[in-house]
Amino acid sequence: MQTMLFVDDPVRGNPLRSTADAIRALDGEEWLSTILIDHLLQTTLKGCVPDHVLIGSSDCYSYFSTYNDKLDKHDCADTVQTMRGGLQAYAKSEFRYISAACHQGHFFVVDVTFDSRHPAIFQQVNVYDSLSITSRRRATAVLGRLQRFLSGFCFHVLDHNLLLLEKQDYVVQQAVFRNCPKQNNSHDCGLFAVAIIWHLLEGKEIHSSVFTQDHIGALREALYRGLSSNAEWATLENVSSFFPALLPPVRNEPSPEQDGALVHETGPEDEEPKEDEEVVAETHPENFIHDVVDEIFERKFSERSQVFQTVEELMVVINDYQEASGNSLAIRRSRGSSRAFACISHANCSFRVAFGPKARLEGIILKRGSCNLRHSGAAVTAAKDGRCLKKRSKEVIKQLANDVALHKHAPPTANDVIKAGVHKKKTLLSYKQCYRGVNARNESKIISDPMSFQLVGPSEWKGTLYVATVKSAGDDLYPVAFGITVDGEDFQGWLWFLQHLKASAPNLIAEHFRRECSYKLFTFMSDRCKGLKTALRNVFPANHNCYCAVHIRRNVESNHGKKYASMVTALSETTSLPEKRALLTQLQQKSPGAYKYVTDINAKRWMDSAWLEDETLPPRYGFWNSNISESANNMFQDARNGNWLDAIDGILIKMSLRITKSQSEYEGKDGVVDNILGLATKRWENCVGCRVYASGNDGETYSVYQKLGGESEEEALLKVRPVDCVCDCGKWQAIGVPCVHGMAYFRYQMKWRLEDVLDQAVDEYYKYRTQRELYRRNFVPVWRHLLEPDMMTLPPDGAARRMPGRPKTVRLRKTSRYAHEPEGRQQFAAIATSRVTM
Repeated sequence: MQTMLFVDDPVRGNPLRSTADAIRALDGEEWLSTILIDHLLQTTLKGCVPDHVLIGSSDCYSYFSTYNDKLDKHDCADTVQTMRGGLQAYAKSEFRYISAACHQGHFFVVDVTFDSRHPAIFQQVNVYDSLSITSRRRATAVLGRLQRFLSGFCFHVLDHNLLLLEKQDYVVQQAVFRNCPKQNNSHDCGLFAVAIIWHLLEGKEIHSSVFTQDHIGALREALYRGLSSNAEWATLENVSSFFPALLPPVRNEPSPEQDGALVHETGPEDEEPKEDEEVVAETHPENFIHDVVDEIFERKFSERSQVFQTVEELMVVINDYQEASGNSLAIRRSRGSSRAFACISHANCSFRVAFGPKARLEGIILKRGSCNLRHSGAAVTAAKDGRCLKKRSKEVIKQLANDVALHKHAPPTANDVIKAGVHKKKTLLSYKQCYRGVNARNESKIISDPMSFQLVGPSEWKGTLYVATVKSAGDDLYPVAFGITVDGEDFQGWLWFLQHLKASAPNLIAEHFRRECSYKLFTFMSDRCKGLKTALRNVFPANHNCYCAVHIRRNVESNHGKKYASMVTALSETTSLPEKRALLTQLQQKSPGAYKYVTDINAKRWMDSAWLEDETLPPRYGFWNSNISESANNMFQDARNGNWLDAIDGILIKMSLRITKSQSEYEGKDGVVDNILGLATKRWENCVGCRVYASGNDGETYSVYQKLGGESEEEALLKVRPVDCVCDCGKWQAIGVPCVHGMAYFRYQMKWRLEDVLDQAVDEYYKYRTQRELYRRNFVPVWRHLLEPDMMTLPPDGAARRMPGRPKTVRLRKTSRYAHEPEGRQQFAAIATSRVTM
């Protein structure tokens, strides 16, 4: 039988092609795909790997998991038998398996030598991880699946296989985590893994300084340029030039000596050309430069601790550099507050710089590990189509427009910016550039203004729209109240709105139906706006106020890094106290700043696990963000683009139509809403096999034993109190639907059916009859033309608004023959004044 490739060996397998998206990831700070890593291994190692060395696919974790699962399935017996026949050759001699394994978004190298004929089976098990803080769980997972794969497909008929079956962590116990070069960022792990494999196959000793982050950064840039033009550019000869240990040795042989004189042996390069031979010399244009360090950029960004608070501040310095150096930089990557620039003033220039946020630091810094400050290539004076190179004018126009706005009462126009550019920058800007720049500036002013929720229809109609929205059990939005104020979003506006909301909806302060709950029935969800928090404490002091976890996550991401933001989501969603403590410990070790920010926020207001520590908290019904508020803003987007009366009409009509639609949708339905029915059914099925026992003397507490998943026989013990709808797992009291352990109580202790649980144990909030009661009444649109003015609500005074441009005045076209008379001058002055003030 033909021997199969071991773990989809990319070197000996079919030709691989990298996708355009995989190559594009090289140009920036993005993680590389397993397809690109396998392609690099294939093109650089083709024909260079000994027969006893096996190069595994970088996606080996998924490969092992897929085929190991087939060993336990009866319907895959034919497939398993076929694979065993194709893989039995790897049990006959010694082999060395090397792979740039990828697991949980991180690449590391696994180097395992195995021989089934040897009693110990594994001669060496080495792991090389480029992270400064190595997580052994990734390597443990891959090695464990490798052992299972060898045991099930290669060594299944050998006596030594019993050792692998009895000790499932046998290979893990022999693993040694070797010292190796460390990466300075979070996205170059794939190239570090490939570089380590190249050094291993060349027989080089791996240590922390065999290569550095600078070598990997230069390789990354060269790979992007080379693979973008030629898919086969990545050869072992090309990539070896970036690593000192892989360069061929330079031979310095001593010259023979004769009578104390040095004798120079001539070679072909020293021979003079013959008369009929043409001498060809490598020529470059006069303006060609090679490997020139940009000293101006070094001076501009010489301070390693230089921090820019905003992207606009960074662009100002970039523009100053361009004016001082004469080089033009183009943005190659723009994502959030990260920017990557490349030189376009020289053909195929290698100059690259990158800026971005850094963990535990507020602001933007220069990413020196991803920079190459050397220019190469001929100077480019024109674009490919013959036109002059464009200069970056966006920030210049924005700066000029702001300067004009400081000295002009009316908004700046394109012509104003053109004149300011000539006087201040000695630059003639085109009208189209200035027109677009001025419009972009005006739009950004509206978006960044504190009153971003204004009704910004006609420029003279200003105001802030306040909305209170309830989300029903059927995932419908039900705006219960809205209001419009003339001022911006502040404490006074929220206080006015909440006071009227409390007066018009007294059920918001109704007592909670749970006897142990110390808060009122309704819970507020907000984005931690300072004015709103203070107003809620004043108006609704007895209602629970929750914070949006998404806003907390965004703050952590912007101030401390993206990799710590994912831990915020896990903290907000977990209902396990041990998992919460583990996450906080991990966050404290990795980012003390993020840990302090997160722990300073009251956990009762945004963590699901707080319901286990304080049973007096009301349930949040699964809501941990303020998306309902954002959805309400989108719902009323069109209504906000007008005057107040038009906005009120639009909002009332939209709400009336939505309520009418919901009334017809819920008519005739009974029981639990569909989404909760599916969740309850799933929990009912998962409680099979649980054991329930009464515990305590109160008759209200029960112990539930649940078997954990997997091959282990361990059981989890949790306590439930059905009377209070409380479970140790926290999921029952969090949303008001019995968890798996609560379902086990009703199923085995109470002998209930699922229908009984849905009718008696599920919160009334999720019943269709509650939804019909919610939508029983509808809004009655008001025909505003029948309203009589109250003489208080008035439109803006257009006469008081100053029009743009110079005010009109009366001009004397010729001298009057009565100009010398005082009376005439006074009469003319009165007429001019009357004309001006009209």
